[in-house]
Parts: sequence; C-alpha cells; structure tokens
Amino acid sequence: MIDKETTDRPSPLAGIRVLDFSHQAAGPWATTLLGDLGADVIKIEKPGRGDAIRHAQGEDSFAVGSLNFWGLNRSKRGIAIDIGVSEGRDLIRRLVPQADVVLENFRPGVMDRKGLGWEDLHKLNPRLIYCAISAFGTTGPMAEKPGMDLILQATGGIMAITGEGEGRTPVKAGPPVADITTGIYAALAVTTALYERERSGQGQKVDLSMLDAVMTMLVDVGLKTRVAGIHFGPFGTGHPDIAPYQAFQARDGYFIVACLTGAFWKRLPAAIGRPEMLDDPRYRGMRDRVKHKQELARELQDTFMQDSVGHWIEVIEAADIPTCRVNSLEELFALPQLEANETFVRVAHPTRGEIEIFNHPIRFRSSPAHVRRGAPGLGQHNDEVLEELGIDATERERLRAAGAMP
Repeated sequence: MIDKETTDRPSPLAGIRVLDFSHQAAGPWATTLLGDLGADVIKIEKPGRGDAIRHAQGEDSFAVGSLNFWGLNRSKRGIAIDIGVSEGRDLIRRLVPQADVVLENFRPGVMDRKGLGWEDLHKLNPRLIYCAISAFGTTGPMAEKPGMDLILQATGGIMAITGEGEGRTPVKAGPPVADITTGIYAALAVTTALYERERSGQGQKVDLSMLDAVMTMLVDVGLKTRVAGIHFGPFGTGHPDIAPYQAFQARDGYFIVACLTGAFWKRLPAAIGRPEMLDDPRYRGMRDRVKHKQELARELQDTFMQDSVGHWIEVIEAADIPTCRVNSLEELFALPQLEANETFVRVAHPTRGEIEIFNHPIRFRSSPAHVRRGAPGLGQHNDEVLEELGIDATERERLRAAGAMP
C-alpha cells in the first residue's frame, strides 16, 4: 500500500510531457499508464471525430466518450488539432520542443508523410523519445497490413490455443490481450528510453509491433513448438503439462483445482473423499496424470457434481490446495480484497456525476502513481494547453478560422 505520509513527493514521471497521437486501445493504454505515473499526457485528436473508441456502445455523448474510452484514457488532457492541414501540423511543431515523448500507432509511414515522423521531430527536439506502435512491424511483407486486437490474437497464435478441444470454433481471449500487452510494453519502452536519455542526453526512436508483443504471451509453450515441434491445440481451462489444473463444474457453478505440484495432488484425493485415487498408477506422478488427463478429469468431475462450489472450496482449501470460484465480473467486483487494494478510484464524469474507474496497479511507497483525472472531452483542454505554449486568444482564433482546431 502507498505510505500516506509520503504521497506529497512527486510521482515518478512528474515533469515529463507526452504528446499522445494514439487511438483505439494499445497506444492509449500505454499513455494512460504514463499519465498515472505522473506524466503530463496530452491526447491529440482530430476535430469533430476524435478517437473512434469514443463511439463504442454509444452510452454517452460522442464528445464525452464511451465508458470504453474512459477506461483507456484516464489521467490525460485532451486537445483537438487537425494534422491534415498545414496550420495544424505547424501547431504540433510548436508543441514538440516542449515535449519529452511522442507516441503514435498509425500505420507505418503515416506520420512521415505529414512531416511529423521521427526524423522531422528529432530535428526540432534532439531529446525527444518517439514511440511508434505498429500492428506487424515497420518492414517486411505484413508491414502495411492493418491490425487490431482480434486480428493479432488470431495471427499471433492466441486463438489457436484458446477454447475447448480440437475441431471446435476458435475462441478469442475475453479481454483485448494483444492491445493491453502492447500498451504495457510501450509504457516500459518509453520509461526505459527516458532513463537512457539521462545518461546519453539524446532521444531515440522506439518501434514496437503488436505481433511481437502478443507473441510474448506464448513464452511458456512457444519454444516447445518452435524447437521441439510439439503441436498444441486449445488448452480449455487447463495446462498441457500439469494435471489436475483446470476448472471443474459443481452443482451450482464452476471452480478451479490447481495442483501445480505433486505435493498438492497427494492431499487432494483424501480431501475430496476419494483416497483410492492416490494409489491409481495412472495418477501416480505428474507425467502419469498428464498422460491420463482425460480419465482423471472425468473421475474428478463425477465427484465434484455431487456438491456445491462452496463445499468443495471449503474442503480443498482446508487441505491447503489452491482453489477458487470462477467469478463473474459482478462477483469479482464484490470481493472485499478490491477495497483493500484500492483497485477503484472515483472521478468526476460530465454526464454521470461521479463514477468509479480502475486505479493504477502499481503501488509505490514514496513516489506514488495514481489516477489524476478522468478521460478528457474532445478538445477539452485546447485553450489551456495553447496558453501554456504562449499562444494568445487572437492567435487561437486564427487557428480556428484556418481549420486547425475547433
């Protein structure tokens, strides 16, 4: 937990300014994390349209943005500048010398063609960190292909091992794992580049592809295919090398049994009233249990259907074996542990009053990370940011008349 007596110390990235050109999810998640860490993140959107995720589900006005948008864009200020017109691009060039980071996730080459790519901006600010997120990389046969979470989950192998059994319809992971993983790596890349800049005094370009990022989620099994040629189908709720290690159904729902080691397994049969299973040669060692995984799962499933989730969790936990309920989101959000962890924070919302949004997950003891504000409205901070740049009201009106900003 954060030490309440030391939260007056600056957050880790206090004083760092980020120009955020990103949209949808991967880039916005990266800059949200940077904003929680204390960076002044300025989200730059196209006037009249903004980030397309503002439209998601349509439960709030477009200018305010959907709850999807709020979940991915907290701790930022927002300005609307049209980089499709020369006055808008000139305005960006005036912002860059005061920035530390530029982050964008357009297709490769888009910012270069507008004169706002790495080479152009580096000349204006040699200390600039320029982070470019692409779907598949900046070179190679797939570089120009568009990508989003579903495409990357499918291309990146995640859907091949998600779901129940060979021959079944492929299943995507519920959360946008490609987007969120990429966002986390991008935030790590930016903070690492900022640290390196303290030694070299120079900025640099950082390239990150969603394909590379999502494939790191295969680190525990991928080499078995790459090196040993082992084929993996869908894992279901289990694991290819551990058993029993999966979800089981009780009379009133689902729960997990996770015998990660032989020590856990040795306690399970007696705990659930099936001591004879411990002497079954099919289940003696982990390799035996994995070889006979289906028979083992059927036997356990028959037993577990005889009582409730609550009963089985009680007896299995009493034997010091890892187990838990498979929670719905509603059950998850009711856990008292979330209050202890300060998982949610309350922020003002322009149409809903106050709402709860997720807090930053890292707890620094003496230089805290925390949510600074909710998501910005489209162009909400135009005047504020441009005044800081020294652009007076007359100049702002000229820019509006030129179509550079609303």
